[in-house]
Amino acid sequence: MPLGLERLRLRFRDPALESAFRSEQFRHNLANIRIAFLAGIGLWISWGVLLRPQIETLSEQRLDFVMRWAVFIPILVVGLALTFTPFFGRIWEWVAVGVATATLLAWVFYTSQVLTLPLEFGYVGVILIIAFTYTLLRLRFVLVIAITLIGIGVYLPYELTVPYIRPASELVATLYLVSFGLLGAFAAYRNERFTRTLFVRERQLDEERLRSDGLLLNILPQVIVDQLKASSGRRIAHAFDEVTVIFVDAVGSTEQAARSTPAEFADALDELFGRFDEIAARHGLERIKTIGDAYMAVAGAPVPTADHEAAALEMVLDVIREAPEVRWPSGDPIGVHVGVASGPAVAGVIGHRKFAYDLWGDTVNLASRLEEYGEAGDVLVLDSTAERLADRYAFGPTRTLDIKGRGPTPVRELLGRTSDVPAAVPSE
Repeated sequence: MPLGLERLRLRFRDPALESAFRSEQFRHNLANIRIAFLAGIGLWISWGVLLRPQIETLSEQRLDFVMRWAVFIPILVVGLALTFTPFFGRIWEWVAVGVATATLLAWVFYTSQVLTLPLEFGYVGVILIIAFTYTLLRLRFVLVIAITLIGIGVYLPYELTVPYIRPASELVATLYLVSFGLLGAFAAYRNERFTRTLFVRERQLDEERLRSDGLLLNILPQVIVDQLKASSGRRIAHAFDEVTVIFVDAVGSTEQAARSTPAEFADALDELFGRFDEIAARHGLERIKTIGDAYMAVAGAPVPTADHEAAALEMVLDVIREAPEVRWPSGDPIGVHVGVASGPAVAGVIGHRKFAYDLWGDTVNLASRLEEYGEAGDVLVLDSTAERLADRYAFGPTRTLDIKGRGPTPVRELLGRTSDVPAAVPSE
C-alpha cells in the first residue's frame, strides 16, 4: 500500500508519522467527540420522554428511569467531562471505547428487562451506538471493528436464547446486525484510509510550501515574500524617504580569476558573499544583489528603520575586518573597498518568471560611484551621511570627487568608531 500504510491495520509504518497523525486527528476531532457525548445525552433524555408512555408496567418504568438517569446519561457525562482535562488527548480513544462498550453492555441488559417494547428496539439501539463510533467519535477502523464485535457478540446470544422471540424475528435481527456491522466496518475503513492519505498529502504539500518559501527567501526579503503571497498579482513597489546603501567590491578579482580555475574562483566569491550575508543579517541590512564581484546591501528597506546609517556603518566595519579572513585561491587575502550613501530610493519586485527585489535612485548610483573611487581598505561615505554620524564615528577630512553624472560631490573616509580611533587623527 502506498504512503507506508499497513493494509489491514491502517497504521503508518513510521512511528513518528503515526504519532503525528493521531495528534492531528485528535486536534481536529475534539469538537466532534464533545458533540457525540452531548448528542448521546440529548437522545437518552428525549427518547426517555417519548418512550415512557409506551412502557406498560410500573417495574419496567422504574428500571427505565434508573438505567437512563443513573447509568446511560452519567456514562456520557463522565466522558464529556474528561474531554476538558489536559490529559484527554492521550486517552481519548480508550475513553471512547470504554463509553461505547459500557453503553452496549448496559443496553443489552436494559432491553432484556424491558419486555413491553418491540424487539426492534433492542438491535436498533445496538446499531445506533455502533454508528456513533465512526460518524461522530471517528474512531480508528480497528477500534470500530472491536466495538462492533462486542455489540453483536453480546446482543445475539441474548436474542437467540430467549424463547419468546420468533425465529423469523431472530433471523431479521441477526441479518440487520451483521449487515450493518459489515457496512459500518467498510465505511470506517474507507474513511480512515482517506483521512490518513489526506494527512500525508497535506504534509507533503506543507513540505513543498516550506521548500518553495525557502527558495523565495534566498532571493527576496521575508516581508516581500509575505506581500507577494497576498498581492494577487499586483506590482510591489515602495518609495523610501531615507535609506543607506552600501556597495562592496573585491579588489583584484579580475587578476585572481585569470589565475584560478572557475570552480575555485566561484568558491572564493561564494564564501566571501556568504560571510557578507551573515554580517548583513547581524546588523539588520538586506542584501539586494551581487553584480560580478560587487555586493550591494541596504539599511532601511524593505522595512524602514530609524538608525539605518549607523547599521550600515557597523556592517561596513565588520566587512572591512572580516573580508581578509577569506582568501583567493592563490592564498592572498581578499581586500575590499566600500561606498556608502544615504538618501531616498525606490524599491520593488521586478520580473515575471524570475523575481528580483531591487533598489533604484540617485542614492544607489552614488554608493556605487563612491565604491569605484576607493582603494583597497577604503570606505568612502557621502558627506551628508557622515555629518549625521560624526558623534559616533571618526571620518577623515572632507574631499570633493567629480562623480560622473553628478559633478563635484563632497565625501569623507570612514576611519572607525570614535572610541576606537586615536584623538590625534583628524576628524574634519
